[in-house]
Amino acid sequence: MASSPCPTKFTSHQGITTLLPDIIETHILTRLDGQTLAAAACTSSRLHSLCAQEKLWQHICSSTWPSSNDPRVRTLVSSYPGGGHRSFFSHSFPVLDCQKQPSKHIHDDDSLLVTEQIISAVDLYYRNDPVFSRVTENETVTGWFQFPPLRIDLVDAKYSVPTKIPFVSEANILFEELEKNLTLSWIIIDSSRNRAVNLSSWWPVSVRQDWLTSDLHVKYAVVIAAGGNQRWGLFPARECMECEVMVTPGGRGKKGEEMLCVKEVNMQMKDMEGNLSWKDGLVILQGVMESGKRKNGRRAEVKERYEELLMRKIDRKEKKERAERVLNNVCLASGLVMLAAFWAFKVF
Repeated sequence: MASSPCPTKFTSHQGITTLLPDIIETHILTRLDGQTLAAAACTSSRLHSLCAQEKLWQHICSSTWPSSNDPRVRTLVSSYPGGGHRSFFSHSFPVLDCQKQPSKHIHDDDSLLVTEQIISAVDLYYRNDPVFSRVTENETVTGWFQFPPLRIDLVDAKYSVPTKIPFVSEANILFEELEKNLTLSWIIIDSSRNRAVNLSSWWPVSVRQDWLTSDLHVKYAVVIAAGGNQRWGLFPARECMECEVMVTPGGRGKKGEEMLCVKEVNMQMKDMEGNLSWKDGLVILQGVMESGKRKNGRRAEVKERYEELLMRKIDRKEKKERAERVLNNVCLASGLVMLAAFWAFKVF
């Protein structure tokens, strides 16, 4: 009896591109995350065309950021040039590279500063599962936005949002658990330019408890080297964007266990002095949106850079206090000299 032909096998020169496109799209590409899909697109022209499918990137954005399913965000992202959700992912997934200044400055062109609205798409995760998602819009055309601080509030402190984060009575254990497993994404979208940037450090840079209210404060922060600009005022050498999430114990789970509620969610952009107006903040935001460097930072690296910023703030404050003391002494000495000269003139 003649033996049946052997099934097709891949030879050494064959690869994934020999498979049918439907199999690649349905059974392989849909299982990849955004980084892996982008890397696969660089391997061959055929895979590049398959990996550029809008539905693939829409699925990745939806699974990565549930807030991107909001109709307002989806409408904006669909108008992005060069691939819609793929462009949105490239803008929003990596964190900002804190060490480098934007390679392109937009401060000198007034037309680039006109943006009528910015949208915040925020997602909070516990152990990589989303526990809180929200989208908010902020207009930037009225006069109030020109004054500090640049602050966006998502949750009113009067209304807590329940989550599935279990409460641990031991403070040190709770702090460690939140620092390791409570992650945050805060995407700012410029509706006028189809640009976006993620202002969260993803991992917390600090977890502390307020001694007065006993509320937990979990802080996420990125630091941007914005440089100076004579036209819009002298910005300090580094600007700090802080996104702070505060959670407080409250409520009971279905099984009677105590859970954490999200009491307040806000983002505030600060300079080295502690305040920054909306107008100046938008200048910096648009700069990093246009040409800010992105990279996949590590947890230890993000925290180290934030601690470096704190040391720079302390050093700056001490220098300012020393300068003020010297000025006070000079003024006092000048006053004494003038007083002595006056009495000498009167006497002699």
